[in-house]
Formats: sequence, structure tokens, C-alpha cells
Amino acid sequence: MWRALTALTPYCPVCDVSYVFSDGPGTEADAVMGKGTRFVCAQGRLDGMPPPQGAVSGEVVEWVAEERIGTRLELASENWQTRVELADASPGATHVTVTVTHDPQGGNRLRQVLQRRAMQRMVQRTVDSELAKLPDHVSRMSERRREVVPVEQGVAVVKQAPSSVEQERGGWVVHLRGEVDASAVNRLELQRRLEELAVVAIDVRGLTYIDATAFPHLQRWAKRTSRAGGRAVIRGDSPYFDQMLGVMGLTSMFRREP
Repeated sequence: MWRALTALTPYCPVCDVSYVFSDGPGTEADAVMGKGTRFVCAQGRLDGMPPPQGAVSGEVVEWVAEERIGTRLELASENWQTRVELADASPGATHVTVTVTHDPQGGNRLRQVLQRRAMQRMVQRTVDSELAKLPDHVSRMSERRREVVPVEQGVAVVKQAPSSVEQERGGWVVHLRGEVDASAVNRLELQRRLEELAVVAIDVRGLTYIDATAFPHLQRWAKRTSRAGGRAVIRGDSPYFDQMLGVMGLTSMFRREP
């Protein structure tokens, strides 16, 4: 569910909306989805074109991986803030709470009071609409992952070894395998290992999914390596990993090796 809600895609076919993401606050190391990430959204497909003048801009104002995300849309006369919270329900089920807040900017106070009931109805319709789309978002995420990692009929599925950090002659190599979600990033202690070990490469040839929370660590590792006169190396091919790098504009930060 979290992946479906936070997937970084230039176009969402469920909502028929295109997104252009900007760098996060501070440094290049924050240029991934998270608190402070800014974006512009426009109806329909942009197909590489810039968003039209006057397109709605927004910002991620709250981000707790696997738990909640909050966004604020900024219009000329009003702001809309949406907060989505996730909680475990029965086994295999997720409880989703969507809260939408409308904040008019300027205008007559009396007029705002008179329009409040109409706004309440609009907010309720917005919440109902977003909840109704969730199954389609989840289904779309599953389709995208099948497109990226096709499985041939009649081929036995071999259980993938977990991600690991292994030492080679030239230094340490981080092997990312299978599905590396936010909890797997924490279990691997990716940030600490990239900061404390002489990591010479990230091997992604066995990777089928990686959560967005891993990318700030990878990007900071690439910047440190570059400052030291080297180049961060990515080994192997992973269509999903490459797709995420492309969406975030990080492809040029890494050197690829087979």
C-alpha cells in the first residue's frame, strides 16, 4: 500500500495527472521523495514537455516511511493539505485514513463562513474519491512490477538470497537482492555501512524492488566518492533501479559496470 501511494512516476494513469519533481531542500542529497520535496502537477500527459503556466504546485510537508505522508497544494486563493495515514488492520489488510484540509487565502471573512458548508461537501467528495482510487493504485503498482520483472510460465521461482555486504580485494560491495523495502534498508544498516566502510560498488543484478528511502544514502555515498576523486559504481542491471534513477534525475551520478 505504501509503495502504491508514494511511487515516483512522471505520470499517474489512475489520476490522469503528470508530476514534475524538484530537488528537495538543502543539498542534492535530498533530491528524492521525502519531506520538503516540491512538485508541480498538471492534468494529462506532459510527455517530456514542461508543465503549463499556472499549473498547481505542491510540497511534501510530512513523511514517515510506511506510516504517513502529507502534501500541500498551493493555489492562488487557497491551499489544500492532504494527510494519508496507514495502520495494520487484520492480517493482510491495511487501515487507510485520509484527511483533507482546506485553507482559504484572503477574501471576505463572511463569505468564507457562508461557503464553509459547500467546502465541507467538496472535501468529503475529495476524500471519498481518493479512497476509491486506492485499489487501482495498488493494482497499477503490481502491474508495473510485473512489467519490469517478467516471469515466464513454467519456470521455477528460486528464492533470492537476502541483501548483504561482502568484502572484496578492492573494498566492500553492497549486494541488493530481491525486494528491498524500507524495513530491509534499516535491517541492512545501509546508511551506516556506506558511511563507515570503504564501499567500492553497489551490485543490483538481483534487485527487483527498492524503496525510495534508500536513495538519499546512495546519493550521499556517490557525492563522497566523487569528492575523494572516484566514481560510485553500480554493477549489473536492474530495470526497476534504473527506472527510479531516471525519475529522480540521478543516473549521471553513477558509473555502470556489467
